Amino acid sequence: MVERLLALSPFGLITDFDGTISEIVDSPRGATISPAIRSYLSILSKRLDVVACVSGRQVEELRRMVGVSGVVYIGNHGLEWWEAECFRPVDGLSQYTEKVKVIEGELESLLAIEGIFFENKGPSLSIHYRLCLDREGVRGEVLKAIDGSTEARGFQIMEGRMVVELRPPIGVNKGSAVLELVDGYRLQGGIYIGDDITDVDAFRAIRSGSLDGLAVSVIAAETPRGLGEEVDLYLNGVADVESFLGWLAHAFPAPQPEGR
Repeated sequence: MVERLLALSPFGLITDFDGTISEIVDSPRGATISPAIRSYLSILSKRLDVVACVSGRQVEELRRMVGVSGVVYIGNHGLEWWEAECFRPVDGLSQYTEKVKVIEGELESLLAIEGIFFENKGPSLSIHYRLCLDREGVRGEVLKAIDGSTEARGFQIMEGRMVVELRPPIGVNKGSAVLELVDGYRLQGGIYIGDDITDVDAFRAIRSGSLDGLAVSVIAAETPRGLGEEVDLYLNGVADVESFLGWLAHAFPAPQPEGR
């Protein structure tokens, strides 16, 4: 199935970051990618019509962590783009940046819980509880506090692996980002690799019929239930992703010099 897919053109590779090309770590700032994955992404960016990295992280942080030129970086679940050396935010984000500051104040009491921390990403807010001892109990406290926040109730609430995210209610997500890439690059074939509930919209987009696409899930101890029915192929952890990217890099021939 994969070999047939790779014969299509134009072709694109789209990948999540955390838990996909980078191991999940206690602190988001501690995430890294291996030199091999960075090398494979660089090779593929020169051989495919588009290679993109889509993440909940802010786009500037994503660019710095991946560090590969020629990749399209999409941050904040589709709210921020870095493409062709230009930063492009979605229209109308400034009002939500101000609202997030208000939400931080309304939810400030949560910071008294040991291990919890907020990640202000401009127009969105992530509340991390991975470092808390009673994770499930803290999750309930976070959701209760959000329900009691006047400003937060106007945001879209999305849960990931030990994180609750508040996003602007403007219909932008990883799935809409994938569809924009498909349309912009006129993709006939493509692969999306992800690991979490936040990737479900992207899995559905890559399998929507807009192109011949393959949805690939990265399996780990914290893989959410129900993810399997959304994908075509499984990889066992980030190490398998590295091997898969290496295989892809060799599957696509290097461009031949002009005149040959």
